[in-house]
Amino acid sequence: MMTDGDQQEALIKRAEDEREDIFRRYDLGLDPNNVVDPWENPKFEIYHITDKYGFMHDSRLPNTRDSQEVQRNKIELERDKKWMKMLSHWPPAPEKLHKRVYKGIPDKVRWSVWKLLLNVDQAMATHKGVYTRMLQLAKKYSTETRQIDADVNRQFRDNLAYRERYSVKQCSLFNVLNAYSIYNSELGYCQGMACVAGVLLLYMHEEEAFWALNALITDKKYGMHGLFIEGFPKLTRFIDHHDRILSKIMRKLHKHFTKHNVDALLYAIKWFFVVFVERVPFSLSLRVWDIFLLDGDRVILSMAITILYLHKDELLRLKDMDAIIEYLQVKLHKNFGYNDDDAVQALERVMKKLKDLKLDQPPPAKSNEFPTRTLGDFVEADFEKKIGRRRNDYTDTEKQVITDVIIRQEQNAGDVQSTMSYETSECATGDAYSMKTYQSITSLATSPAISSYSLYSNGFVVTTSTIEPDSRSQSVHNLHQQHRQHHYLSNGLKRHSYSSENDSRQRLDLDQALEALHMKSPTTNYHQQQAEQRYHQSIQIIQNGQVRDKDAIQNGDAAAVNNNYDYDDDDDDALSVENTRL
Repeated sequence: MMTDGDQQEALIKRAEDEREDIFRRYDLGLDPNNVVDPWENPKFEIYHITDKYGFMHDSRLPNTRDSQEVQRNKIELERDKKWMKMLSHWPPAPEKLHKRVYKGIPDKVRWSVWKLLLNVDQAMATHKGVYTRMLQLAKKYSTETRQIDADVNRQFRDNLAYRERYSVKQCSLFNVLNAYSIYNSELGYCQGMACVAGVLLLYMHEEEAFWALNALITDKKYGMHGLFIEGFPKLTRFIDHHDRILSKIMRKLHKHFTKHNVDALLYAIKWFFVVFVERVPFSLSLRVWDIFLLDGDRVILSMAITILYLHKDELLRLKDMDAIIEYLQVKLHKNFGYNDDDAVQALERVMKKLKDLKLDQPPPAKSNEFPTRTLGDFVEADFEKKIGRRRNDYTDTEKQVITDVIIRQEQNAGDVQSTMSYETSECATGDAYSMKTYQSITSLATSPAISSYSLYSNGFVVTTSTIEPDSRSQSVHNLHQQHRQHHYLSNGLKRHSYSSENDSRQRLDLDQALEALHMKSPTTNYHQQQAEQRYHQSIQIIQNGQVRDKDAIQNGDAAAVNNNYDYDDDDDDALSVENTRL
């Protein structure tokens, strides 16, 4: 009969054998002797086309950008020459770099520019041999190998670089994630890291991507450690500030979301975790990444607001949580409704206006958002991690995250109820408080990347908490709302197929909209005087819905409101200027 010690040794031996077998298959790579199950390699079908980034698309879907492709290619060729000249005299003047990054980094030089922005070559020179040593330690001691293997097998499978099982990029992604789980032992591995490293590997070699990932995680400019660490303190801080911005400058949309139980957690997690990859067209997400690497994490909050501004009219027409979440998670990825240049111009304006309003930065980060252990110091895992045993209960940190979400929902509902005279009592007793009876958000575990406790496994894992339902406010409608919230959190990262729409979105003049809001602030008398002066000096650009002076509105030279505007009305009235192109 086996003793407890023998059983423990047997469990550890089984985990070691499994890890060794997984690493062996990645070492073999595309070797014909490597065994690959048929389902692991999706077939390349003739009705697929591939874009310049390597992503495959169904050729039967309409392409809304063909007419602009030739012109964009010409512009990019000219920018190639300018960027090559600028790279030979690095670093350039900050103003020049800012201007050119916001215009877009040409894809041919993105590799070089990203490495410079993240100081990759310097890190490699300073830490020679470290990556190789971390990878060797991972082959012997990594407790994350099984989960990483599963995530590599589903990351960017519609991209040629990752399409084939055990391809070069799949092997590189597997190695980078395992090595980093050893290098940053406090963080270990969280599944969002697979997407971030996957994007980096599209432009970098294996070791370069490792140090680029480390910069994104540990540098305070980006601070992704706080997004991936257990409890996700940075995610909570960003979601709270996102709600704060909405409640101040987009009250109508904020009320609309609260009424229909659309918590920011349902649509913004992928925005914040992986900087909008797979939630907007990939070409646009790359442009946002360019700006993110230049200006840091404040870009993420501004881009989230930009998306909601650009699509506010459509969102307000949607009267159901399902439709709102599908629109933000699925439809915008297929058809954003704006070309990349217009979207980035809107982002730049929103960043400027939020800075003017002192809303561009969330409250300062706490110490738990950054590593406390020395990076690169090997820490051997305990027995439970070695054998991959699942925990039986939430940690205190995880329980606090669930509590924070519920408190935020109730606070939002209370704020909305106090200002919504046109609402019925349903706001107080029905939809707005269904988070009381919503039995789970997520276990939000990260470092021990166990599938049933991790944030998402090709989707966000949702488990059951011990929150008692309020039977008096429980209704059939609430049960449906809970089920739908559960569904969207569970499937938050799954790629959906959806036919793109050909209709173009109405454009909002963000300069005018936010100028009007700024004029409302009691602390901005100077700016109000300036805006009023510009208003009286400018041409009347909006009359009966017709724009008379397009250049003026594009340059923000005219006020978006008149002197008779009733500032006691909803803030969104100030934002709802006549529709104009950006």
